[in-house]
Amino acid sequence: MDVIWAIFLFALGACVGSFLNVVIYRMPRDESIVFPGSHCPSCGRAIRWYDNIPLASWLLLGGRCRYCKCLISPRYLVVEAITALLVGGLWLCFYKLHVREGVGEFLDTWPAYLAHAALLCGLLASALVDIEHWIVPLEVCWFVTGIGIVCATAWPAPPELMPTVSPATGAMALAAAVGLVAALLLVKFGFIQRSFLDAADKPAREPAPQPKPTESRQAGGKRKRKKGKKKKKRKQLEHQADPPIAGVAITKAHGVNPRTEVLREVVFLAPAIVLAIAAGLLVTEVQPVRQAWGSLTGPGGGRLAAHLNGLTGAIFGYLIGGLWIWGFRILGTLGFGKEAMGLGDVHILAAVGAVCGWIAASMAFFLAAFLALAWAVTIFAMRRQRELPYGPWLAGGALVAILFYDHLLELLRPYATVVAMMGGATGNGP
Repeated sequence: MDVIWAIFLFALGACVGSFLNVVIYRMPRDESIVFPGSHCPSCGRAIRWYDNIPLASWLLLGGRCRYCKCLISPRYLVVEAITALLVGGLWLCFYKLHVREGVGEFLDTWPAYLAHAALLCGLLASALVDIEHWIVPLEVCWFVTGIGIVCATAWPAPPELMPTVSPATGAMALAAAVGLVAALLLVKFGFIQRSFLDAADKPAREPAPQPKPTESRQAGGKRKRKKGKKKKKRKQLEHQADPPIAGVAITKAHGVNPRTEVLREVVFLAPAIVLAIAAGLLVTEVQPVRQAWGSLTGPGGGRLAAHLNGLTGAIFGYLIGGLWIWGFRILGTLGFGKEAMGLGDVHILAAVGAVCGWIAASMAFFLAAFLALAWAVTIFAMRRQRELPYGPWLAGGALVAILFYDHLLELLRPYATVVAMMGGATGNGP
């Protein structure tokens, strides 16, 4: 039976990878991912079902269109293979290699596995789009977030996969979510202005310098060159056609004041902050409210309490994941006078929190910084590139956090004990 499950999930992952190829290609171009159907990007001919079998069709056709014989990027094959490994490999890691404690049996915790698999697929798509286009497909992040919240609420996961939160924290998380919805409505009806709305678009790459006409071209003559010189010239032209990234962060050169603009985001977050504080005070200081909320979320609440705690755990993870990035974005922009991090990165880590909980999202945030540091130094030295997309490193950090969660938690446990002692907690309490 295990072999059947493994084959099925690897095949399912390959099929999902085929769909991800559509998402990765069409979403940045504002094209529908539904219509038209799969077609050759060169000749436009529709791809028959037998030429659209994941992994197999690309290999059988030699990476070419059946009709026009134009090359089809090997990225399609690679994405399908990676997605198959992610979906099938996650099942192996969770249920056969037992890299995570407390996961249980597959038939009992499959919704949590489904949410984690969807997260990995979404992270792959977001990372590849971010690498190529320097944007994050927000719809992918929203879809993954929705799956995470629904699965955590309808089929509560073990605390090892979705950490539960205290009643007060859960109430604050729900209130903050209501505040975010209220802020979105205020933006829609024009009471709050979006940040960087008036910023002029600026291409990420600097214009390539045009090659100067040679003396022979001006005279209309022909000059023979040696093979080595031709090769060198070709490399120079390729470099000119694809110059290094100059920068994508919004600065005053875009016609706006970044510090002023990011303060609009603080205003946007204000309703969530105010409602969260109010809910925390009500639940902790007002006795009737505390008792009523405790009866809903405590052991006496039964199945309703389990579903409600799953919901609050997922929402709190979503909020903490997003706030890690958003907080650094606001502080960095105020400190350096240019857009510090993209809002797309906020949605990526928020989706991680909605699926994995606030602890794994926090781990992913710090792991991403370590993963990106060495690469940032390398590209700055080799390509004179001042910036890099952060989405792929958040995706890498999330993958490491998911697989090595228990080991990382054990490493951090002494520090958590110190924090608890500083807060006045004792080792004898519950």
